[in-house]
Amino acid sequence: MLMLSNYKELEQYIVEDFEEFLDEGLSLSQVTEKLLVEYHRGIVNSKVEKLVIYLTIALLCLDKGYLREDLKNNLNIMISDISLLPLKEELESEDIKKIMFDIGKFNEQIGDN
Repeated sequence: MLMLSNYKELEQYIVEDFEEFLDEGLSLSQVTEKLLVEYHRGIVNSKVEKLVIYLTIALLCLDKGYLREDLKNNLNIMISDISLLPLKEELESEDIKKIMFDIGKFNEQIGDN
């Protein structure tokens, strides 16, 4: 099982898969679905990993002017409950800073939509 050893590493895997699926001609909605299936184990095994996966997918999609409503809603719930997540137990402080930065970016972008 891929433990969240490194936020940037997991993010990189998702970015690579995202680009690969787009290159295969999938729509952003299909890419989102495929990524959620691809990273299902991480999503169900760790709330922190789920946050990272959803956040990364959301930011990639928002860069292309799209975000699936269910993904946005799930992410908003996770962000509002962020104090309940075991961030300090599962992540380095650098990674926590990056997540908080990315959450800020996400909130900014959905505020603009």
